[in-house]
Amino acid sequence: MTERTAKNKNIPTGEIEITATEYTILNGAKTPPFTIQDDTDGGDELRMKFRYLDLRRNAVKQNIELRYRVNRAARNYLDGKGFMDIETPFLIKSTPEGARDFVVPSRMNDNQFYALPQSPQTFKQLLMVSGYDRYYQVVKCFRDEDLRADRQRVHADRL
Repeated sequence: MTERTAKNKNIPTGEIEITATEYTILNGAKTPPFTIQDDTDGGDELRMKFRYLDLRRNAVKQNIELRYRVNRAARNYLDGKGFMDIETPFLIKSTPEGARDFVVPSRMNDNQFYALPQSPQTFKQLLMVSGYDRYYQVVKCFRDEDLRADRQRVHADRL
């Protein structure tokens, strides 16, 4: 222990400096597989493999915080207008409507599957006739669509 030349009166140990004479490394840290900074050298595949490290980057953190603030602002606004946030089911019994289903197998019933609702308006109609005419939903997108020209085109007149 030695006396500090530049003392810090704001902390209890601000007048002394502790000097280690011996130390033991209990758990060494490996070098991360990519740099944890905004312009990282890790490709998408490597960053997704080590997602817990990628989430530490400021660019990712700022996107997550922005998404939170936008959702919070929308919810606060809609709440102020008397709307309720109501969730409808994400997965239901698969229905034969012709479109490709995103399916999840049931652990309880062999050869049975849950699917994304092909007709989510059914839930909307159920809520409306039940008297919930002022509601909204922030819905997750689970679709795994083919890259089709008619769905991926960007029209300049719509920008």
